[in-house]
Parts: sequence; structure tokens; C-alpha cells
Amino acid sequence: MKTKVICMAIFAIVMLNALTLGANITVSPEYRLDIRENARATILSQEEEYNISSYQDFAEATIDVMFNKLLNFSDGRVFHSGDAIWEIFQISSSLATYYWFITAIARAYEITGNQTYSIGVSRAANKMVDLFLDPVYPGFYINEFSDTEIAQTKRAGIQAYAYWALDVAESINATLDFTTEKESAIRCLSDMLYDPIYGGFFFFTMRNGSLTVPDYFDEVYPNDGKRLDHIALGASVLFDVGSSTGNSTLTAMAHETLSLIQGRMKYYIDMEFMGLKLAVKRNGSALFVAPGLRPAHTIITDINSLAMRALVRGFEDSGNVNYTNTASDVLDALLATNWDPNEGGWFAETLNGIPYDPNDDEDVKFYKYSEIQFQIILALEDLYEATDELFPIRMVIDTLELVLARLWESVDEGFVGNSNQEWGVIDPAWEVHYTAIQAQAILGLERIWNYGLPIVSHVRISPTNPRPEDVIGFAATALDADGIDIVYVNYTMTKGTNITIGILQLFESPTINGVYNNTLGTLEDGTSVNFLVFANDTVGRTFIAGSYYFIVREDVFAPGVYLKTIYPVDEVRVGDEVVIDIETKEFPQHSHTISCKLWWRLNEGLFDPLNMTLVGIDGHSWIWRIILGEFSGGDEIEFYCEAEDEAGNVGVSILYRLTILGPPINVEPFAAFQIVAVAGLIAAPVVGYSFVRIRNRDVGEAQREGKKAARKRARRRGPRRRA
Repeated sequence: MKTKVICMAIFAIVMLNALTLGANITVSPEYRLDIRENARATILSQEEEYNISSYQDFAEATIDVMFNKLLNFSDGRVFHSGDAIWEIFQISSSLATYYWFITAIARAYEITGNQTYSIGVSRAANKMVDLFLDPVYPGFYINEFSDTEIAQTKRAGIQAYAYWALDVAESINATLDFTTEKESAIRCLSDMLYDPIYGGFFFFTMRNGSLTVPDYFDEVYPNDGKRLDHIALGASVLFDVGSSTGNSTLTAMAHETLSLIQGRMKYYIDMEFMGLKLAVKRNGSALFVAPGLRPAHTIITDINSLAMRALVRGFEDSGNVNYTNTASDVLDALLATNWDPNEGGWFAETLNGIPYDPNDDEDVKFYKYSEIQFQIILALEDLYEATDELFPIRMVIDTLELVLARLWESVDEGFVGNSNQEWGVIDPAWEVHYTAIQAQAILGLERIWNYGLPIVSHVRISPTNPRPEDVIGFAATALDADGIDIVYVNYTMTKGTNITIGILQLFESPTINGVYNNTLGTLEDGTSVNFLVFANDTVGRTFIAGSYYFIVREDVFAPGVYLKTIYPVDEVRVGDEVVIDIETKEFPQHSHTISCKLWWRLNEGLFDPLNMTLVGIDGHSWIWRIILGEFSGGDEIEFYCEAEDEAGNVGVSILYRLTILGPPINVEPFAAFQIVAVAGLIAAPVVGYSFVRIRNRDVGEAQREGKKAARKRARRRGPRRRA
């Protein structure tokens, strides 16, 4: 294990120089539980603000845990997944899972020379052949867990994965010879799955190559049609085989398949390119499905990524820049609709430019799946290698910044399956460790690190929205295997018609290696700043991160002050310790609220002020807590809160009233207020609107049942593995 190098939480970083958040926040265990339950964390906490472990560190830690937990070393069986603590979650696996495992561990062997990895790969490759090679007809089966006839169908992507896995295994163990097995995969592609009339590959055939499919298969798309993932993978492997063997027929098939992708699978709305369709009919014409099923023109991020990689492979084979231009167009289309502009990261799929879920689940359509993030990272790395343009690498770094902070399990290690839109992992079912995801992470992380470029990430200014009186600080992490020579900011400041261009060198922190920062000073109200961050390493390579933008504004906005939670959450009775959480929000976001004060009284007494304690950050809100203690049955507590920010703006909440319950429960009218729950919070009418929170047992039970149903829906989604 490499826990010691995965330093996910360097709290002291945010206190360096001029880059403080203004408070030394300690998050209590209870507060962490609350955040997990409500899943509202949308920004990096202080503990996640900087991550100075290298990508190689993460890759090596993932190699260790995947190899030790998801492989039966004695017989080579690769398990499909492990649960949150790496107990085997699903034994039966797929050929694709074996491919990803073999490819990642083979790379680990190349990096380390560890002979144990070579042995593990060899045994896994032999096990894959035993499980999935068709002993009668050419080709490999899909998986172990589907109905027999479905599992034994032949699909282009599966043949590609089988060939690559066996080829990689041979490359690190000279005693292996899978020539016959690899030929079987290629014969299946060329003789059974390739469409000799329209080009490209059929979606699937029966085991013997027949296009006649039993009715019970119930596939959404016709098996003689073309599905983007399979034709992309099929084309990619034929490029590899054709170029290595000099077989021009296979290469011609691959180019014909890319022509089908470029000519028939692009999707437009009002002349705007949206990406590549999921599926078309055999002749390339538009395919329509029954209502309620995933439309064939859905734009699926990871499948578009596979197509980008195939297009890049076509460029490498032919030098035809039309292929890389198309791949870049696909990336531009995905950035426009499939990248989350609010929380960052990639949505799984969109329909007509809007995040989509076939079951029309309003939450699921915004989920961030680990597989989606890593598949597009691999495609971006391919595009970078083909074009030498830095933009794809910038997108890789931006994606990894979020993935490493949110989808890496810092305790048990490894990458979880998915999060919600705000990167909260709120359901235990989401914490499953899929083998394929770990492997994709290893390949993506190790690859970018070995480019040898200086890696600039976690670029920050402080405060995030500066005011004229704030000293503006810049900070970034910069890592490089050869060492960093210099890091600097190139900025352009605009105030009215005045434009100032300058350079500010960032200096390495004397305390934490890899963190560079400096201060610019104060700027006038209304000054806008665009800037880039440059890093040069000791061998002359340069990386540019950016561009970034901020504007200096006077803070005239009072913080918003709202009740978040009262504990106990279901009802407050005699003997319960009353705990109140208040959330404050600032505009601009992240301006510092310096104090929050609770004004309260008991049973019509005088209002007394109590200072609340800052306990954490939940999304864009700061959370403050006060413990009031225990009260008697029938006691009535009235309270409101005042919060003051650094600029002296004071925000005031509405007035709340809490009644302490004691058996028996009696419901009686109170003055001019309408009581709508046995134990509720009632806003004073002078405020102008009501704030009521129902806390009776029936509603609490309904909420719990709702959460159970939501978890069941999440589990039904399962892994986003596709045959």
C-alpha cells in the first residue's frame, strides 16, 4: 500500500502566506455524517484544497490494491468488483474486465519490473481464454453472467479487447503464445462481424455468425445495425493488426469503418454539431426506437471517447488530419453539452444537449461516473499525443483535480463507482470498486505523468472574489519528475480603458514542496484580471495552465443567514440536547463571514446573544453550530441569527420558534399562528413569509422510506458496463 504517499489532506497549505480562508476549521465526525447524508458538498474542502501527491503515486497505490484484492493469484481469475472495503462484490466477470486488468497490470510490470505482476498477467490471460474463447466458432464470448445465448454472441468490441489483452500478455512474457487465439478474434471481426455491403461492424451476431436473433433477446437496437462503441473498437484493433502484419485488407476495413462514423453518425441540431450518435441502421440511416427507450441519437460521453481514440488511430495510420479534426470537433461538442459547467466533470450522456437518463430520473442523469471520467481522459491523452496541443492535457488535469479529490477513497483506497452531480458519494452502493475503473485510472494517471510535462493544477486566487481592500494571492501546485525550475503568472489587468500586462513569479512554499504562491497586492474596484500560469521544468519543458479570470468588486452584500438543522432531527423532547446548525451564504461566493451570533430567548424572556462556532463548509455555505442544552416539556424557544462578514455587512435570519415536546403529545393552537406539525418551526408573521419544518413521526418515516427507494434505484442502475 502506498497510503503514506497519498497525502489527501494538507490542512496547513491554506494558511500559507496570504492564502488563508480566514478560519481554522475543524470538521467534527457528526458534521461529516450530516454532509454525507445530505450530499450538499459542492466545493473542495480545506482538507482537499491542495493535493501534492503525484499522479504516479495514485497509480501505484491503485495497482497495489487492485492486484491484491481483485485477482485470484492462484488461478488467474479476475473478479468483476469489490465492495467499499474490497470484499469481493461480484465474482462473475466479463472479458472487458479481464482486458482492462491485464493491460493495467502489464503496464505496472513495465514500470516496476516486478515479476509477480508478469505472472499475474499470464495467469489472467490464460483464464480469459479458458472462460471466453469459443471452442467451435471464431471469436470470444462477452461475459460469464448473462443468459448463455446472449453471453455467447459475438461483438466487435469484445474481439478487440481479447486481441489486445493477449497481445499485451505476450509482450511481457516471452513464453506465452496466443497466436491461434488472436487469429480467432480477428477472423471473427473480418469474416463474421464486418459488413461487406455498407462497411463497419454489425452490432452483434449469434455464436455462429448468424444475423438471425431469437425474439427473447429484447435488444433495443437491431443486431445488424451499427453501434458506435463496437465499430470504434473494431476499427482500432484492425489498424493495429493491419499495420503490424502488413495486411492492407484489414487496414482498408478500418478506414471504411471510420468513413461510416464520419459520414453517418454525426448528429446535428440546427446545423450545430452535437457529437456522435450511439447507433444507426445497417445502411447508416437514422434509427428510431420505441418511446421510453434510449434514442439512437443519444450522445454518450465514454462511447464518443472510444470513437475519438479510433479517429486518432486512423490518423496515426494514414496521416489524414481529417481524422484528428473530427476528433477535435467531437471534443468541442462534448465540452459544450456533456461537461458540467457548474460543478465540473463529465455527464454520462445527453439528449439534444441536455443531460439524459433513460428512466428519466432527475438525479441519475447528472451523476458523475468514474468510468466516464477516465474513458475521456484516455481519449484526451490520445488526442494530445497526436496533435501536440496542450488543451487536451489541460482538460485531463481539470478532470483529475475533481476525480482525485472526490472519487478516490482515501481510507480504503481505490476509486468508487460514481457520485451525484455535486461529487457527493452518498449511497453505499456507489462505493463499489470496479476492476475496470481501477485499471482505467492506472493507465490514465501513469500515462500523463510519464509525458514528463510540468503538471500545474489547483490554481487558486485568494480571496476567490477579491474586494478593493484585499491583498490578492495566487497559488498553484506544480509537480514534475525532473524538478520545477520556475512558476509564474502572466496577467492582463483591465480598468476602464487602462490595460496593464505583467508577470508575477510564484515561489515554492518553504513548508510544503510542490505548492507555489505569491501576492499581487490590492486592486481598484472594477478591475478585471485574466491570467495564465506557466511552469518550466529543469530540462526546458513548459506547461501553461489557464486562462483564468476574476474581477475586483466592492462587497456591499450582507450574508444570507438560514436555519440548516435542529438536532435531534425527527423531534425534540424532554431530555434531548438541543443543537442548532445555521448556514450562511455570501455574495460574492467565498467572501469571509467572520462571525455568527444566535439571539435566543426561553418562554418570552429576554433575548440573549451567543456566539456560534464554525464547524465546516457545505457546498457554498458555511455551517455554524450552537449547543443550547436540555429543556422541559412545553418550553418554547425563539431565536434568530446575525452574521457579519469582513466588509462589515450584517445579515439577519427570520425568527424561528421551537416547542419542546413531552408526553403526551398535545396539539393546540398557539396565538395567531397555525401549527402545521406536532413539533414544528414557525416563523413570526412579521417577517412576511412562513418557514415551517414538519417533524412528526409519519413524515420522518416517509422520508426514510424515500431514501431507501432512492438507494434501490441507485443499485438498479448498476455499473455502466456495456457489451
